[in-house]
Amino acid sequence: MSMQLMLVARAHGYDTNPMAGYDKDRIAEVFHLDKERFQPVMLLSIGKASKEGYPSYRLPVDTIATWA
Repeated sequence: MSMQLMLVARAHGYDTNPMAGYDKDRIAEVFHLDKERFQPVMLLSIGKASKEGYPSYRLPVDTIATWA
């Protein structure tokens, strides 16, 4: 569902970024989530980038993994 939301946002001209390492209990408190019913699993930022991102490079899988 998160990826679909990110794809739809992009199709409408918005940028997204999934985040980890946030205080899940604090997020639940701020958004008044029922802790017995809901548990935050991902935080997404959605908006317009203030500047262009930079290109990234991924190494080929054969360079970083070995197969037994």
